[in-house]
Amino acid sequence: MDIHNPDDQLASLKAWWQQYGTALIAGVAIGLLLLGGLNYWKQYRAERAEAASVLYEKLLDSLQQGRNDEAGKTAATLVADYAATPYAGKAALLAARLRFEEQDLAGARQQLEWAVENAREAAVQHSARIRLGHLLLELKEFDAALALTAVRDPGGFESEYAELKGDALLAKGDRDGARTAYQTALDKLPPQSPYRRLLAMKRDNLGPGAAP
Repeated sequence: MDIHNPDDQLASLKAWWQQYGTALIAGVAIGLLLLGGLNYWKQYRAERAEAASVLYEKLLDSLQQGRNDEAGKTAATLVADYAATPYAGKAALLAARLRFEEQDLAGARQQLEWAVENAREAAVQHSARIRLGHLLLELKEFDAALALTAVRDPGGFESEYAELKGDALLAKGDRDGARTAYQTALDKLPPQSPYRRLLAMKRDNLGPGAAP
């Protein structure tokens, strides 16, 4: 075959197209579908986040106006239908607070456990974990509360975890351990924090540590 001959070039092109044309078209089609799917998914997520944002603003407004029943329903919608957005975890925290104020400790616990497992933001997860720990102390589940303080990365909540550890140890009767934990909580707290006074009182109420 003479590649310089136009007829031979045309025949070669036809042969190539018969062998690879279908696969080429299929590949292009798949690529377009994937690109279109990716763009659709991005748009879908953006729309979901926007809808969740509107609901969260409604939730905050309801709380500010004292419409707690409405706030609870909105929070439930965010948790159930918008779990993949950051607003669901925040809504669960607020729902837990409402349940706690209503003395529904089981309901508050359920909301906090959901936030610990599902919240999209680390800060929300830590907040839920610490609040859950204090709730477990109320329920006298001291070991469970203490277990929540064993985190690999406290993410800036070092003082809060140390305080929770102190409270749990004190509830278990370990005064020396509690004193040490409260001191750690003080050490991790900013010098200008007004909360230092309360932590110092917790520590000092336990008296001096055992002599070495």
